[in-house]
Amino acid sequence: MTVTPQSVDDALPPPPGFVPLPEALTSGYNLASGGFLVAQEAGALIGGFRVTARCCNRAGFCHGGKLATVCDIFLALAVVFREDLRDDFLPTVSLTMDFMAPVARGAWAELQADTLRITRSLVFAQGLVTVDGIPAARASAVYHRTPPARDSAHSMGAALRAIL
Repeated sequence: MTVTPQSVDDALPPPPGFVPLPEALTSGYNLASGGFLVAQEAGALIGGFRVTARCCNRAGFCHGGKLATVCDIFLALAVVFREDLRDDFLPTVSLTMDFMAPVARGAWAELQADTLRITRSLVFAQGLVTVDGIPAARASAVYHRTPPARDSAHSMGAALRAIL
Protein backbone atom coordinates (compact mmCIF):
# COMPACT_ATOMS: atom_id res chain seq x y z
CA MET A 1 0.00 0.00 0.00
CA THR A 2 1.38 3.40 -0.96
CA VAL A 3 1.34 5.94 1.85
CA THR A 4 -0.45 9.05 0.64
CA PRO A 5 -1.31 12.23 2.55
CA GLN A 6 -4.98 11.20 2.83
CA SER A 7 -6.59 7.83 2.27
CA VAL A 8 -9.84 6.04 2.93
CA ASP A 9 -8.33 4.60 6.13
CA ASP A 10 -7.79 8.13 7.44
CA ALA A 11 -11.49 8.95 7.05
CA LEU A 12 -12.96 5.90 8.81
CA PRO A 13 -15.34 6.90 11.60
CA PRO A 14 -14.72 6.01 15.25
CA PRO A 15 -16.79 3.30 16.93
CA PRO A 16 -20.18 4.42 18.27
CA GLY A 17 -20.15 6.42 21.50
CA PHE A 18 -16.77 8.12 21.04
CA VAL A 19 -16.78 11.92 21.17
CA PRO A 20 -14.08 14.61 20.98
CA LEU A 21 -12.57 15.92 24.20
CA PRO A 22 -14.03 19.15 25.57
CA GLU A 23 -12.42 22.22 24.01
CA ALA A 24 -10.74 23.14 27.31
CA LEU A 25 -8.76 19.87 27.18
CA THR A 26 -7.68 19.97 23.52
CA SER A 27 -5.22 22.82 23.41
CA GLY A 28 -1.45 22.82 23.16
CA TYR A 29 0.47 19.63 22.58
CA ASN A 30 -2.61 17.41 22.70
CA LEU A 31 -4.06 19.32 19.76
CA ALA A 32 -0.76 19.32 17.87
CA SER A 33 -0.35 15.55 18.32
CA GLY A 34 -3.73 14.80 16.79
CA GLY A 35 -5.47 14.08 20.08
CA PHE A 36 -7.91 11.29 20.76
CA LEU A 37 -11.62 10.67 21.40
CA VAL A 38 -13.31 9.46 24.58
CA ALA A 39 -16.28 7.32 25.61
CA GLN A 40 -17.60 5.97 28.88
CA GLU A 41 -17.90 2.27 29.64
CA ALA A 42 -18.98 0.87 33.02
CA GLY A 43 -18.10 4.12 34.78
CA ALA A 44 -14.62 4.28 33.27
CA LEU A 45 -13.21 6.60 30.64
CA ILE A 46 -12.16 4.86 27.43
CA GLY A 47 -9.97 6.59 24.85
CA GLY A 48 -9.29 5.92 21.23
CA PHE A 49 -7.92 7.27 17.99
CA ARG A 50 -7.70 6.27 14.35
CA VAL A 51 -4.12 5.77 13.18
CA THR A 52 -3.83 8.15 10.24
CA ALA A 53 -0.90 8.89 7.93
CA ARG A 54 0.14 11.81 10.14
CA CYS A 55 0.55 9.39 13.11
CA CYS A 56 2.78 6.96 11.24
CA ASN A 57 6.49 6.39 10.99
CA ARG A 58 8.27 5.51 7.73
CA ALA A 59 7.25 1.85 8.10
CA GLY A 60 3.55 2.79 8.08
CA PHE A 61 2.92 2.03 11.74
CA CYS A 62 1.83 4.37 14.52
CA HIS A 63 4.87 6.21 15.85
CA GLY A 64 5.83 5.31 19.42
CA GLY A 65 5.89 9.00 20.28
CA LYS A 66 2.21 9.32 19.32
CA LEU A 67 1.32 6.32 21.47
CA ALA A 68 3.31 7.70 24.42
CA THR A 69 1.75 11.16 24.11
CA VAL A 70 -1.79 9.80 23.99
CA CYS A 71 -1.14 7.43 26.91
CA ASP A 72 0.37 10.23 29.02
CA ILE A 73 -2.63 12.52 28.55
CA PHE A 74 -5.26 9.78 28.64
CA LEU A 75 -4.07 8.07 31.83
CA ALA A 76 -4.22 11.36 33.75
CA LEU A 77 -7.71 12.15 32.44
CA ALA A 78 -8.95 8.61 33.14
CA VAL A 79 -7.83 8.78 36.78
CA VAL A 80 -9.39 12.22 37.29
CA PHE A 81 -12.62 10.95 35.71
CA ARG A 82 -12.88 7.64 37.59
CA GLU A 83 -11.69 8.86 41.00
CA ASP A 84 -13.50 12.22 40.77
CA LEU A 85 -10.30 14.07 41.63
CA ARG A 86 -10.59 17.84 41.84
CA ASP A 87 -6.96 18.35 40.83
CA ASP A 88 -6.73 21.04 38.16
CA PHE A 89 -3.74 19.48 36.42
CA LEU A 90 -1.61 16.35 36.86
CA PRO A 91 1.97 16.98 35.67
CA THR A 92 3.82 13.82 34.67
CA VAL A 93 6.56 12.62 37.01
CA SER A 94 7.29 9.38 35.16
CA LEU A 95 5.97 7.58 32.08
CA THR A 96 7.13 4.13 31.03
CA MET A 97 6.02 2.49 27.79
CA ASP A 98 6.27 -1.10 26.61
CA PHE A 99 5.52 -1.52 22.91
CA MET A 100 4.23 -5.04 22.32
CA ALA A 101 2.94 -4.98 18.74
CA PRO A 102 2.93 -2.54 15.82
CA VAL A 103 -0.26 -0.53 15.27
CA ALA A 104 -1.00 -0.28 11.55
CA ARG A 105 -2.31 2.71 9.68
CA GLY A 106 -6.11 2.68 9.62
CA ALA A 107 -6.39 0.77 12.91
CA TRP A 108 -8.58 1.97 15.75
CA ALA A 109 -6.34 2.12 18.84
CA GLU A 110 -8.31 1.93 22.09
CA LEU A 111 -7.05 2.95 25.53
CA GLN A 112 -8.07 1.72 28.97
CA ALA A 113 -6.66 2.77 32.34
CA ASP A 114 -6.54 1.62 35.94
CA THR A 115 -5.78 3.65 39.02
CA LEU A 116 -3.15 1.87 41.09
CA ARG A 117 -2.76 4.23 44.04
CA ILE A 118 -3.47 7.82 45.06
CA THR A 119 -1.46 9.53 47.78
CA ARG A 120 -1.52 13.08 49.09
CA SER A 121 0.98 14.18 46.43
CA LEU A 122 1.11 11.46 43.74
CA VAL A 123 -1.16 9.42 41.47
CA PHE A 124 -0.08 6.02 40.06
CA ALA A 125 -1.82 4.63 36.98
CA GLN A 126 -1.38 2.03 34.28
CA GLY A 127 -3.06 1.42 30.97
CA LEU A 128 -3.22 -0.60 27.80
CA VAL A 129 -3.51 0.31 24.15
CA THR A 130 -5.34 -2.41 22.26
CA VAL A 131 -6.26 -3.00 18.63
CA ASP A 132 -9.17 -5.40 18.10
CA GLY A 133 -8.72 -6.55 21.71
CA ILE A 134 -5.03 -7.40 21.25
CA PRO A 135 -2.55 -5.49 23.48
CA ALA A 136 -0.24 -3.25 21.45
CA ALA A 137 1.31 -1.10 24.20
CA ARG A 138 1.37 -0.87 27.97
CA ALA A 139 1.88 2.37 29.89
CA SER A 140 2.72 3.05 33.51
CA ALA A 141 2.62 6.60 34.84
CA VAL A 142 3.14 8.63 37.99
CA TYR A 143 1.60 12.10 38.23
CA HIS A 144 2.07 14.93 40.72
CA ARG A 145 -1.12 16.16 42.37
CA THR A 146 -1.78 19.88 42.18
CA PRO A 147 -4.15 22.05 44.24
CA PRO A 148 -7.85 21.48 43.53
CA ALA A 149 -9.56 23.55 40.87
CA ARG A 150 -11.09 26.68 42.41
CA ASP A 151 -14.39 25.95 40.72
CA SER A 152 -14.91 22.18 40.90
CA ALA A 153 -17.78 22.51 38.41
CA HIS A 154 -15.11 23.35 35.82
CA SER A 155 -12.61 20.62 36.72
CA MET A 156 -11.26 18.19 34.13
CA GLY A 157 -13.53 15.42 35.44
CA ALA A 158 -16.60 17.67 35.33
CA ALA A 159 -15.79 18.72 31.77
CA LEU A 160 -15.56 15.07 30.71
CA ARG A 161 -18.77 14.07 32.52
CA ALA A 162 -20.62 16.90 30.79
CA ILE A 163 -19.96 15.42 27.33
CA LEU A 164 -20.45 11.74 28.17
